[in-house]
Amino acid sequence: MAVSVPRMRRKSAPAAVAVSTPALAPAIAPTPAPRSLLRPLGVVGYDALEPALLAALATEEPLLLVSDHGAAKTLLLVRLAHALGLALRHYNASILQFDDLIGFPIPDDAGAIRYAAPPGAIWEAEVAFFDEIGRCRPDVANKLFPIIHEKRIQGVAIERLRYRWAATNPPPDAQEHDDYGRYDGVEALDPALADRFAFIVSLPRFADLCDADRRLIISGIGDAPTANAANTVRELVHATKALIPTVRAESGDALATYVDVLIAKLGAAKITIGGRRAAMLLRNVVAVRAAHLALGLASDERACRTSVLSSIPDVVRTKVSRAALLTAHEAAWRETRMSDDDPRRTLLSVRDPLRRALLAISLPGVASVIRGEALCSALADMPTAESTMLAWTVLPTLLSGELVPATAVETVASLVSEIAYGGAVVRGYGPHRDWAIDVRRRLSLTALPANDLEFMHGVIAKFCTPAQQLTGVPLPNADLVIVRLLEVREACLASLASQLRAS
Repeated sequence: MAVSVPRMRRKSAPAAVAVSTPALAPAIAPTPAPRSLLRPLGVVGYDALEPALLAALATEEPLLLVSDHGAAKTLLLVRLAHALGLALRHYNASILQFDDLIGFPIPDDAGAIRYAAPPGAIWEAEVAFFDEIGRCRPDVANKLFPIIHEKRIQGVAIERLRYRWAATNPPPDAQEHDDYGRYDGVEALDPALADRFAFIVSLPRFADLCDADRRLIISGIGDAPTANAANTVRELVHATKALIPTVRAESGDALATYVDVLIAKLGAAKITIGGRRAAMLLRNVVAVRAAHLALGLASDERACRTSVLSSIPDVVRTKVSRAALLTAHEAAWRETRMSDDDPRRTLLSVRDPLRRALLAISLPGVASVIRGEALCSALADMPTAESTMLAWTVLPTLLSGELVPATAVETVASLVSEIAYGGAVVRGYGPHRDWAIDVRRRLSLTALPANDLEFMHGVIAKFCTPAQQLTGVPLPNADLVIVRLLEVREACLASLASQLRAS
């Protein structure tokens, strides 16, 4: 269940929150009026992305832009490089040959190798921009890996290289819209290569920009930067770099807690974050918060939200729901704003779904909306047979009181209704029928009430019987299935009894 977070106003720093967790806002006043990184460069419509882009510039971490064609990815990065006054090497990765990067090897008299480098070789680059990286041949992509990851090529350091940037269209499996057709020529990036980009920023479509920005683009605002664009970009980068140590010192512990909780929430949404990405995510959050301050923006919840939306490499491999990312952020943000002794924090931080569901119905002092959110999220994370059995056991109590909101009761009832009203039909060959009969016989030996016995048999028949009999694949062990569902039922009844005593 997504919980809305109050929107922060742009013109003032956020108020402090009196909780026992470390303060999240550093004690540095932001710029009085918001500034812009991209508008002086003639790039409009991307205001919400500026903190992430500025953080990438300040940290000099690898940056990947993802969008449909025609979104000014190349224009944006080329103008940033020019504004910073850096030597740019712009490569079209779809036609790139490795010799284009390093030149031709020539042995010298001492037996060493030197390179006859063409004008576009990477050795003197301060910015390496790999355009169309999603159309790159796999063998070339493998050779780009150490450049992006460690600024080396063939084991040799590229001494002057500071920035590694790339751009791509989304591969077909990651396209949210196909208004412009499918990008069948774009390959999903290798997950290890994608994970080396600290910032993965998705640009909005032209149709999604506000009316004013669309008209500015149509009118040709992007034809040239303003006269003071370079100074603005350099000042903002310098200011962000200067703020990062302070943000880390004053808010690092609180932000690390936020990231830890966030990773659990993302995991529940089937978005896996490893150790390297977790550390990278914390660095991103710190840098984006510093960028918010430099830009004169509110710098707490919005900065964390921006970081989440700009730090997930899965977006260049598969469809990742923006709503799922925002829901995970909002839940993590809310949880880390609670005091350490707040019972809601204990509840929302439990990762085992069965335990979280049991606490949701038994923990005292928790608001019904928090109970409902925890219960529904736990049911979604549990195996279907277990969640359905738990829903059946808890539903009478939920219907008789105000333990959780009506929306949560409806979710629980929907899990129960299919078995309770429709029963279950065992489909398959003879072994399926014999197994279902054996399950029924074993259930009859338990002390289950008749209604519970019938429901559990329906659950097992529907969710624990394979869809079809495969040669050599045994059916589940009936005793283990029954014992596990009985454990779920008994644990639920115990938690309901505890809740009743507390009330």
